[in-house]
Amino acid sequence: MVTALGEVEPKKIMNENFESTYALLVRSEEKGRSVLETVLYAIFILSVTAGIWQFAQTPVKVSAPGIERCYVCDISASQNPGV
Repeated sequence: MVTALGEVEPKKIMNENFESTYALLVRSEEKGRSVLETVLYAIFILSVTAGIWQFAQTPVKVSAPGIERCYVCDISASQNPGV
């Protein structure tokens, strides 16, 4: 292209409306898929939280020596009195 002064303008090769890859992905994302993914992530997080809560609420029975009777020791001692 030639300007009024007779100068030649260089051709514009690059696109002036450059968008990043992320912007293109966000603009082209399906809205229905987004809702489905949100629901699935929420269900996943709730199920993991429920599993951790269930595990945390389970009572732990620790046998400490001297607190409860040792029935195995009593049976073996009565069967072998000489030992």
